[in-house]
Amino acid sequence: MKVPESIEGLLRDAYSATHEMLKDPELGSVVQHGLLISYGPPIPNPDLLLLSFQGGGKTYRSVQDTWPQKLLYIDSSHDFGTTLRRMCHDTGLTSSLQSSTMAFPAVFPQAPSKEADLWMRKAQPYSDWRHHSAFWVKRLVKEIKPKVVMVFGDKASRVFDISWKKVERNHGSRHQTFGVSTFEGASAVFCHHLSQGYVKSEALKCFRYANRLISEKS
Repeated sequence: MKVPESIEGLLRDAYSATHEMLKDPELGSVVQHGLLISYGPPIPNPDLLLLSFQGGGKTYRSVQDTWPQKLLYIDSSHDFGTTLRRMCHDTGLTSSLQSSTMAFPAVFPQAPSKEADLWMRKAQPYSDWRHHSAFWVKRLVKEIKPKVVMVFGDKASRVFDISWKKVERNHGSRHQTFGVSTFEGASAVFCHHLSQGYVKSEALKCFRYANRLISEKS
């Protein structure tokens, strides 16, 4: 599949602008666990585009210079990637995951999950990185035009300020488990993060809903 230059060019611009950010001593000082922009190669109009809050520094520990040639989640042995593959298998989305899925973090610098709250702070330099990352992700999603965007977890949702409809919550914890909306012109589905005590039946509903939307748009 030939990727339009408009998409590859915009993604290259995102990498270039991000590496310029790293040259600032204050901004660079908080990037201690690597930095990741895209989990895979650019794909025009993919079935799925996955948005999570932040890489945990396990899938890719270095400062990423360019996108990988294959979606990192396909071979990942860590919790999120393993669960993602199982969910896609159980809901008929394996083919989409393997050949028609892109993924971005809402915050490009990686960090362990125990440090996630730092990256939601209003203070600089964390807010600068968050705003920079969200700016580029929004531009990329608008250009890529995915059939469905899946947003994993409350923090990612808050970074992009998405207003959800048909919201469902876990009655024990009150965490949001499902929601539908739009994001930069694409249909969007909310799912609880797959490595943070998710309930399988609740996650399966999100993936099945996404599969239905993909079918309607194919």
